[in-house]
Amino acid sequence: MSDQNYPTAPLYRRLAAMIYDSLIVFALIILAEFVMTGIYVATNGEPPGGNIPASIHYSVMFIICFFYYTHSWLRGGQTIGMKSWRIKLVSEYKPQMRISQCMLRTGVGFFSILVVGLGYWWALFDKRQRSWHDMASMTRIIYMPKGMQEK
Repeated sequence: MSDQNYPTAPLYRRLAAMIYDSLIVFALIILAEFVMTGIYVATNGEPPGGNIPASIHYSVMFIICFFYYTHSWLRGGQTIGMKSWRIKLVSEYKPQMRISQCMLRTGVGFFSILVVGLGYWWALFDKRQRSWHDMASMTRIIYMPKGMQEK
């Protein structure tokens, strides 16, 4: 069955997958913070003590999220959380995902979260159940019922 024939995933499945993925992303961020602190100590000889600017922390967080999601989406359209909830990201008009779609989706996804999640809740009101980042990147998240999953 073609990916385009599957139904659009409901919002609760998307949010549940995000919660699963956030555990992995937080672990990666903690690991990156340890590495950054180690580099700081190696170069300055003392612990940072709050001297690392917040902008660096947020940049590292965005970069980790971008690479985690982009890597997962380009390698099969699913993150670990998406696999657990049987949902998949597909391109609406292209046969496969492109890095430009992933970049746009990640950027608009962060913006959607910053405005109190409005970009995600938009899926409740859209006829095709699309969020802002779905519309911007011309993608959609499909739900693959248990008996219909790809082998």
